[in-house]
Amino acid sequence: MKLSKDLIIVLLLAALLRLPFLGQYPAGLNADEAALGYNAYSLIQTGADEHGVSWPLVFRSFDDYKPPLYVYIVLPFVYLFGLTPFVVRLPSALLGIATVYLTYLLTHQLFPKKEIVLNKKKLSLSLLATFLLAISPWHLHFSRGAWEVNVALFFLTLGLYTFFKALNSPRFYILSALSFVASLYTYHSIRIIAPLLLLVLVILHHKQLLTQLKNSASRGFLLVAFVLGLFLTLPLASQMLSQEGQSRFSGVSIFADSGPLWEALEKRRLSPDPDSLLTRLRYNRYLSYSKRFVENYLSHYQPDFLFISGDEIARSKVPGFGQSFVIFAPFFYLGLVVLFFKRTSAHRFLFAWLLLAPLAAALTFQSPHALRSQNMVIPFSLTLGIGILTFFSWLKGFKPKSVLIIFVLLGLLTAKHFISYINSYYFHYPKVYPFAWQYGFDQLAEYLSPIQSDYDTIVISDRYDQPYILLAFFLKYDPNRLQQELVFSDRDNFGFSTGRSFGNYKFHRITDQDFDLPNTLIVVADEPVPDGLTPIHTLYYPNQQPVFTIYQTSKLVE
Repeated sequence: MKLSKDLIIVLLLAALLRLPFLGQYPAGLNADEAALGYNAYSLIQTGADEHGVSWPLVFRSFDDYKPPLYVYIVLPFVYLFGLTPFVVRLPSALLGIATVYLTYLLTHQLFPKKEIVLNKKKLSLSLLATFLLAISPWHLHFSRGAWEVNVALFFLTLGLYTFFKALNSPRFYILSALSFVASLYTYHSIRIIAPLLLLVLVILHHKQLLTQLKNSASRGFLLVAFVLGLFLTLPLASQMLSQEGQSRFSGVSIFADSGPLWEALEKRRLSPDPDSLLTRLRYNRYLSYSKRFVENYLSHYQPDFLFISGDEIARSKVPGFGQSFVIFAPFFYLGLVVLFFKRTSAHRFLFAWLLLAPLAAALTFQSPHALRSQNMVIPFSLTLGIGILTFFSWLKGFKPKSVLIIFVLLGLLTAKHFISYINSYYFHYPKVYPFAWQYGFDQLAEYLSPIQSDYDTIVISDRYDQPYILLAFFLKYDPNRLQQELVFSDRDNFGFSTGRSFGNYKFHRITDQDFDLPNTLIVVADEPVPDGLTPIHTLYYPNQQPVFTIYQTSKLVE
């Protein structure tokens, strides 16, 4: 498809928003990003991951058992350009830009003639939805970090686009199957969403698929795609049924939260007849967890999440903003109404995707969850675009100049919200939530690197998640040594573990006993320290609050 001038401008905008200052913003590097990068580095150096497993199909990491594809995608980048935050985030940013373009192609497949005319210029839904995704806080945020979900969304969108292409040109079924499989090997929640979307596609287009199966020329492509997809997903099915796969789900699932169970038991206890059949039918774990699931699911469509305050997790939000701009709220809900009443296969598919998108997130105990429901951003953008086009189609009876003025006003308000968002992202966010991205470990590694051999022990606070992998990343610690030295903790209540030591580094909550150790360097986060001690160095957040305070103990006197 030939790129129009307007589409090129939108894609350049998407690139401009996703690539510059990628190593500095978000300010810091979180443990999951460090794990992806360091494991790629370890594979390059040793042919094994941090735990000594050769070329794994699932990465144990913190016992969260990460899908493998992001590590293998980032590996050549690390090989060519080194182990840095910019390099680790680069694949996500590039594929985020590619997803913006794929959204244009997918929308054009679904709604090739959906457009309005403004001042004698056509505005298509394809271009509008692409622009909305390019500036979307939801998509932009996850494109600028090493987020597996963002890469999975690229493959999911590619799989959907090539499926629709294959309805007219069956050879695309093979690429579609490979894309869907790739999405399954990239992020956990997509393993629920992708099969359900495929089922929707089969239901909506079963007549065309049956016709293609009867045709010898197209049947071969369909069968090859099916067999290839099935063969490539068999290892994944084995992983998901394994103890490790079940451990990952149990650690984040809705059932990991005992709140609904205790709520049901408490209501049963306070009822007039706690042991009656009626009471047990009204108050039990099944109804309680079902209620929580419905609440979790519906929370992803609420204005507070979508347009006002966004995700509660600081790492997944920018202060003062929802997943989209509040100016878009009425247009999204208008688009939702349009989807509900339209009966074309394209509208039905889009509506189904919008309904399915938060299912995986609703099954976990943290909701609404912008990360696990991130695939919702594309049907959200298309629905928003449909709402905007529907609104302006209602204004056909107005004078063209009046319609143009309203459109320009909407554009100006959008620009105002977007500029405010960018200002918050680059200037406000690092000062309000610096801890969210585990800021300071790069400076800590720089400080420790030349002096680490001078101390018997270096104790580092584990106040911030998985400090061992962040130190290994920024020190570029020899993977051969790490594989031999790394000592892991037992699993916690959620099934996760952490590195407790490697070399002369130890990672735990700082106590007074640490200051009794001879010739030791102690890196304190927010723990109290014994009176009368003077730090030898302090590292600061962008808001000038201390992130790490460093103390040393004396050598033993012989």
